[in-house]
Amino acid sequence: MICIGEGWEEVVAALRDIPERVYVVGSTDSGKTTFCRYLVDEAAACMRTAYVDCDTGQSRLGPPTTEGMALYPGPSKPCLRFVGSTSPGGHFVQTITGAKRLVEKAAERGARTTVIDSPGLVAGGVGIEFQLQMIDLLRPTRIVALQRGRELERLLANFARHPGVVIHRLPVSPAVVARPAAGRRRYREEQFASYFADAKSQEVSLRGLGLQGRVPDMRNPRGAAGRLVSLNDAENFVLALGIVEDLHPGGRLLEVVAPPFDPAAVASVRFGSISLDLGAAPGSMESRRP
Repeated sequence: MICIGEGWEEVVAALRDIPERVYVVGSTDSGKTTFCRYLVDEAAACMRTAYVDCDTGQSRLGPPTTEGMALYPGPSKPCLRFVGSTSPGGHFVQTITGAKRLVEKAAERGARTTVIDSPGLVAGGVGIEFQLQMIDLLRPTRIVALQRGRELERLLANFARHPGVVIHRLPVSPAVVARPAAGRRRYREEQFASYFADAKSQEVSLRGLGLQGRVPDMRNPRGAAGRLVSLNDAENFVLALGIVEDLHPGGRLLEVVAPPFDPAAVASVRFGSISLDLGAAPGSMESRRP
């Protein structure tokens, strides 16, 4: 059950039966996802509504390292984009591009309202610049800022005079419970384990396929084992994530552990920046790769 916070009902009441794009911004543990769930539930009772989840660390629509989009009322299979990391740092281009493509896909599929759950990176100059570029590219009609004081005002000032943007300032709900880093890691591990529960070893011929991301040295690819990869369709949306078992010298054949997918539909492979060991002790499943 969702505990409705101060000002939430006013945002719902402001939504009209015209295309709306709502960008929800706030720091980690500010209640963004809960607010987005509430907003999507309320809007979906009246119109076709899309939820775009840009939090690659605590993903709700797909496994960690992905951004997702789902339509409501459902059922709707989420569209996923692979960022390749559980945080936007070092992956700003992939995060912003993925969000843009998912918002476009929501419009293509008839969403009247799109709710965007942004990453929690808001602190300092880097966080402000990242959020500014996200907002500037995604062009929301409304920005909902969840803040404890005035920590987002420097960001919001950039859109205060924009004639097409309405800003809603809401306090962080007292019902919000902060989750420590260990809890966030545990959630990711549970999500990865669930995603790969029915995975099996499969082969993908790399002949004619595009290679993206942190592509290993194809002449000596021994270090690729364990790397998390995305097997993408022709539009760079995720068909399946896989864990590299082997990458044959010369880069002609890739062996992955992955949920069932159609190898003939794969148009490109994106190599992420983390490795996964599903059999590792709790707290050590993930490791970052250079």
